[in-house]
Amino acid sequence: MNEPQQDGRLQSPTSLLTELNKFRNVSSLIHNVPVALYACDQSGALTDFNQRAAQLWGWQGFDAVANAFGRGANDSASSGPLPSLPEGVPAAEVICTGEPVRDFEFVLDRPDGSSVVLLASADPVTDDDGALVGVIGSLQDVTDLRRAAFHQKALLNELNHRVKNTLATVQLLAAQTIRKCGLPKDVQDDFEARLIALSRAHDHLTRERWELVDLHSIVAKAVEPYSELSPDTVRIQGEQIKIGAQASLTLAMIFHELANNASKFGSLSSEQGKLAVSWAVASDVCHPTLVIDWQESGGPPVNAPQQLGFGSRLLQQGISRQFKGSARLDYDPSGLRCRMEIPLPSIPG
Repeated sequence: MNEPQQDGRLQSPTSLLTELNKFRNVSSLIHNVPVALYACDQSGALTDFNQRAAQLWGWQGFDAVANAFGRGANDSASSGPLPSLPEGVPAAEVICTGEPVRDFEFVLDRPDGSSVVLLASADPVTDDDGALVGVIGSLQDVTDLRRAAFHQKALLNELNHRVKNTLATVQLLAAQTIRKCGLPKDVQDDFEARLIALSRAHDHLTRERWELVDLHSIVAKAVEPYSELSPDTVRIQGEQIKIGAQASLTLAMIFHELANNASKFGSLSSEQGKLAVSWAVASDVCHPTLVIDWQESGGPPVNAPQQLGFGSRLLQQGISRQFKGSARLDYDPSGLRCRMEIPLPSIPG
């Protein structure tokens, strides 16, 4: 096995691991990296720390603190005890279990009255026989990240609130316009249902921070208002697929139109009706493709419409224009079938 060179550097990774397992050599590592590091013995007593750790803990004047306990900033020899390890640091758990701790987040109240959010990790240090001789840990200040996340959540909640108010205003204007024009009530009902579906999709995106949404949840939300007849009425099945925010809005509206149509004319209008929605990723020569199948059965006989309605046009145009994919409707008398083929690169996630 390679031995350390005289200047303290190790000749190989194997030698480095060997030296790290010897607790007496941990101090030289702690004081030569720009990361907050500390070490304690098997009883949990703090044995060493570097300047960055002292700063995060709020111990002002690292050299003065270290020297007060019989050591300099780069001196591993100790003639006196060091301060107690601050509360919240997960060294005690490592000592009890012998297992490392990863990404443990806690709030530390510092001596000057300020608080900081720290992300801590800790690993056991063992001797040549595998016996625990101490713990070495690292700390990361994530206060600004958590503060930014809080503000982002507040902004998203405000955005969602304003979107709801806007949709409510649009709903009121549409209702008044439709009544004034003397259009049938079912026109107003259809329009309001679409606004509600859009609002529900926005709510879902807000809960997911406008990032990625699971395809299963998109389908489930769309059919939820129409699937209360029986727990076996609707079956949703497919591998986990994450959909980007804009794409999820389009798919939510498409599934709403399909579900609304099924509740009026298809399988969901009958107690014996069934709906199965499934998907899988198919790989061809060009690119992987998400294939979604919507299959109805057990409902009234299906007749092909004489002209395409809003839902059919949304399906065809949404899939082809936004996703560069294809959609096919099959008006089988036993139940409507729809197949959507969407290239995965068009739905980031």
